[in-house]
Amino acid sequence: MSTGDTPPATELKSSPYPGCIILCTIVLVFGGLIVLYTTVGNYQKKEIATFTQEKAAEIKVIEPSSEEIAAAKAKLNTVELAVAEGKAERVIFSADDLNFLIAGLAELEDFRGQTYIERISPQGIVAMMAQPMRKGFIRKDIHYLNATFVLKPELRARTVAFKVVDIRPVVGEIPKQFIDSYAVLDFFRLDPELEAISRNIRSIAAVYTEGTSLVVETQVPTATEEE
Repeated sequence: MSTGDTPPATELKSSPYPGCIILCTIVLVFGGLIVLYTTVGNYQKKEIATFTQEKAAEIKVIEPSSEEIAAAKAKLNTVELAVAEGKAERVIFSADDLNFLIAGLAELEDFRGQTYIERISPQGIVAMMAQPMRKGFIRKDIHYLNATFVLKPELRARTVAFKVVDIRPVVGEIPKQFIDSYAVLDFFRLDPELEAISRNIRSIAAVYTEGTSLVVETQVPTATEEE
């Protein structure tokens, strides 16, 4: 854990779902927020207490039908197949699709009741989360940042990052400096050394939000990339 003013970047170390190259890992990132602990840094305990709560918020849990889950998984398969065949595809995911994957994949079971994708907007992916925060170095001294997070997916040279662009707490108001401490880093990103990422990232042309959708574009590999 970092003891500085800003939390460390978090990298995923294993594929969350066999065969799902990018999108399932993206869903896992949201749940990854839940296990992070932010040290106080320049913020005093009394300041942290103004926008955190002693208990985690009750996050909405949906119960999609088997058909809805299958449709969301099919979109993941489309991405996988396009990468495997070297085709240019544009796959569109809705907020419901992301929630269906959280609800339907056993690998994401721990995130149910902790993360709910409220909507997707041009500004980013809007998710309600309950993030535990350690106000100091005493493990039991934990409060929860129950808030709406806005995360903007961005393609990097070797990975996909999710930049925190806004945090809207249930109670109080978060100082801009606190939000900036997240935004200055690629705080949530896919581990570029993960085999599924290093092997396939060059086939992903873009990951971005458009209107109310999350878009993943694959590309035809160049001759140099195929070598």
